[in-house]
Amino acid sequence: MTVASKPIGRRPADKARAGRQEMWHALKQQTGEITVTAVAMATGAHRSTVLRYLTALTAGGYLEAIPAPAGAPGAWRLIKDVGHHAPRVRSDGSTVTQGAVTSQLWQAMIGLKRFDFRELTQGASIDIPEATAKDYCKRLLAAGYLRVLVKADPHVNRIARYQLIRPSGPKAPQIQRVRQVYDPNTGTVYPAEGGL
Repeated sequence: MTVASKPIGRRPADKARAGRQEMWHALKQQTGEITVTAVAMATGAHRSTVLRYLTALTAGGYLEAIPAPAGAPGAWRLIKDVGHHAPRVRSDGSTVTQGAVTSQLWQAMIGLKRFDFRELTQGASIDIPEATAKDYCKRLLAAGYLRVLVKADPHVNRIARYQLIRPSGPKAPQIQRVRQVYDPNTGTVYPAEGGL
């Protein structure tokens, strides 16, 4: 009898269960103490997932642990509310920067409307390699987010110019390892290989 093994690693974003954003909203809606049980029930997230996030938020200074008698379940209070978007923190409380590059490229696309990959990197508050910006443009072009206004021509040292034609929302579309683009604004998945 063969037992199927579980896949290794994280689920793709389009297949993910309740994540930090849902847990953040749930804990902010608690009128009294924040508990693992209350957040797990509100989101459907596994208790261990909730506990890890609450512990990371505590390490990052967003929550404060409320002392509990021995054997009693832990509880927290919110001490640093940063608004709608859930803090992205590691277990030690440090900030997660993954996704910041695509977020800045996407915001630049929304703001500029017409651009080349170099223009996207110029106003960024973090260092973004040109090759990364160029690849992100190619993937979004293949997924139907962009239209080519001017084709690249290496013979005359001309790079492609694009126009954003699908500004789906504030969250940056994510390039997945399985060669597709996941749009967290709409929950839609698009192939990202056509014509590349």
